[in-house]
Amino acid sequence: MPSDPTGKDNASDNTSNEPEVGGEQMTNEQRRAEAKRKLEHRLGTQQAAARRRKIIVVTTSVVVAVAVIATVGTLVTNKVLDDREKARYTACAYTPTPADANPFSQPPQIPPNLSGEQLARAKQFVADFTAGKSKQRTAKVPADRQLKKGDLTATLTTSQGTIPIELDRASAPCNVAAVASLIDQKYYDNTECHRMTEGGTGKIAVLQCGDPTATGAGAPGWTSPDEFPTDLKAVPQDPQMASLGVPASVVYPRGTVAIANSYQPGQGGQASGANTGSAQMFLVINDSELPANYSVIGKVDDAGLAVLDKVYKGGLTPGIRPSQDPTTGAVTYAPTPGDGKPKLAVEIEKATVS
Repeated sequence: MPSDPTGKDNASDNTSNEPEVGGEQMTNEQRRAEAKRKLEHRLGTQQAAARRRKIIVVTTSVVVAVAVIATVGTLVTNKVLDDREKARYTACAYTPTPADANPFSQPPQIPPNLSGEQLARAKQFVADFTAGKSKQRTAKVPADRQLKKGDLTATLTTSQGTIPIELDRASAPCNVAAVASLIDQKYYDNTECHRMTEGGTGKIAVLQCGDPTATGAGAPGWTSPDEFPTDLKAVPQDPQMASLGVPASVVYPRGTVAIANSYQPGQGGQASGANTGSAQMFLVINDSELPANYSVIGKVDDAGLAVLDKVYKGGLTPGIRPSQDPTTGAVTYAPTPGDGKPKLAVEIEKATVS
């Protein structure tokens, strides 16, 4: 009898879970070869994926690196350009003059109770000042960024001869630029050098020009920043004057051209009138002792000095100036010895710059 309930003999059952190759069961060697093949395939796939990831990482790194290098390069380039800009240019704070600060808006009045010579002098002073009102000129404000270095040549063609001036930006770049701008705008053409001082006791010998009104009060409608000199020779000061806070003087050498202003250092550091220079300039005829409160813009050449010497030798007509008694408030009018209009009139017919 068959032992299997199904009637089949177990010994004759060829059924198996082993795979077959070509319809036959795989041997152990074949199974190992198949497993190795699958492992190699899997490892190859993993390596390929790893290579792709590496390429992506490297590519990303290169892109990032390029971006970083570009950014750093831009920053470095901008820094270099900024440094060059700062080395070549300086900022200049030109200040518009308020309308109510125009001295001609409120002309001087003749004090009451004057008579005789005092009244005549007062009338002359007021008449001369008032005559300047119709001669006022204005000019465009220069750019607020100017070159720090470089020379320019200004030429004043005057009724007494040509006065060439070498302008040096390095000493006062904003003030040199202001004068050059005014020359370009013909601000100085057909104007009078209205004042000369003879030196002597005050040791100041200069010719002052640049005011179309010929009163000393004219300006182009704006002012320039102070750029006071620091390299002029100091004048020994009396210790007592120094103890009182009186500012020391320096020597402005013959031929120096500087900008006139209303700056008053005062005593004890109580200064007033800062940044009030603009168009008016003084040409130093002989070494002159002044506080170091005037921006130096250049120097007159030898040919120009010959013209200044001629004008200086011609003498001057003293001006009239009011003064007020600090105690009583009384105003008196008196001539100004050694300070007035040059007898040889100096008119700037044309000014050029190159």
